[in-house]
Amino acid sequence: MEFKINPHIFDDRGLSIFERWFIQKQQDVILKESDKEKQKNKINPNDFNESRRQKMLIENLYEKTSINQQALLAVAAENLKIAISGTESHSSNYAMLYLEAFWSWTLDYTAGKLIEELAPRIAGIVDAFEAWNEADQLWLKAARERYPEDGPYEYRGAPDFSTLADYEDTLQLLSAAILVRDERSVMRIIHVLRSHRNQDSLFECLASAYTDVEEIPDNCILGKPFDILSELFFAETADESEALLEKYLKKWYPAMKDHPRWYDGHLNIIKEGHAPYYGYWAFEAGAAVYLLDLDDSLIDHLVYPKDLVAYGKMLREQDRYTSKNPEEVSEIGRVQGGQACPAEGYWETPARANSRHFFKQGEVMPTFEGANYGATIWQRSVDQSPVG
Repeated sequence: MEFKINPHIFDDRGLSIFERWFIQKQQDVILKESDKEKQKNKINPNDFNESRRQKMLIENLYEKTSINQQALLAVAAENLKIAISGTESHSSNYAMLYLEAFWSWTLDYTAGKLIEELAPRIAGIVDAFEAWNEADQLWLKAARERYPEDGPYEYRGAPDFSTLADYEDTLQLLSAAILVRDERSVMRIIHVLRSHRNQDSLFECLASAYTDVEEIPDNCILGKPFDILSELFFAETADESEALLEKYLKKWYPAMKDHPRWYDGHLNIIKEGHAPYYGYWAFEAGAAVYLLDLDDSLIDHLVYPKDLVAYGKMLREQDRYTSKNPEEVSEIGRVQGGQACPAEGYWETPARANSRHFFKQGEVMPTFEGANYGATIWQRSVDQSPVG
């Protein structure tokens, strides 16, 4: 008899029985492999202590949290196999994939990974960000069909800028892409947020370097401290710029107290040894300094990603990019139905449930007629393990 787990029974943390089982299974396997690798390589903790970018992150916490992040990504990928297209849970699992991938990236940055190694990973996270948005449109369309009295479907990008978590997470992703000079990813993010244009001062200031801006609003949707950073774009002297930047950095972390995932995460280490701490970084402050080409030599603040800003400036001086020419060719991890598969592997589309399928390079990706969400967009699957 096949043993089936009801995925819809939740504990007090909001995790289903399936998720708890799957996370524990993944952790057990990865922990064993990690212990073997550590014995093999005999990691020197002094190397980690010297390379980490924030001192609250100790090596064991980093290793255990990395393992947990991979388990959470696996859970989201597994849940997508049973989620029904056009439902809130379907959208939520795509959101989980994007966020856990970005927090894993942030964790690796905090741990001191080389920026040259981190930069190419942003495009894959933006793939997941776009997939979340596309799944969210399916849900919005289905909701409008069920409740026509609420009016017709209108495009609205998935992130809700009136919510601190959505706003800050989105700004962080956009800013990271700006700082590694991944211009293709920057434009893809701005395109997802086309419904948010001309509403938020800071977002428009960041986007203005890449697109035409009709008019920059006077305020940010959430107000302070974000208004302070948007003022930086209109500062007239170096002293004024430095004062605004210092003020923003000082107020940034206290303003994050309502972020539901990672605020004070370094104080919440659970018995398994991991925590929702990935590093505290005001990436948007770094993006502002980079775009305005300000002198940050006197800035020394825990949450300011100084070496990431320096990396972006170095690439600019050398006329180098992580990606360029966003109008050219579709992304390797995102293909419209009817086009040739750019890379062999497993792909899936939010347009149909249980769509994960193996394609050979050059094989035409199918289009599902009558799908609720416009064109069929195929995303390269996070899970590349063979079926069965």
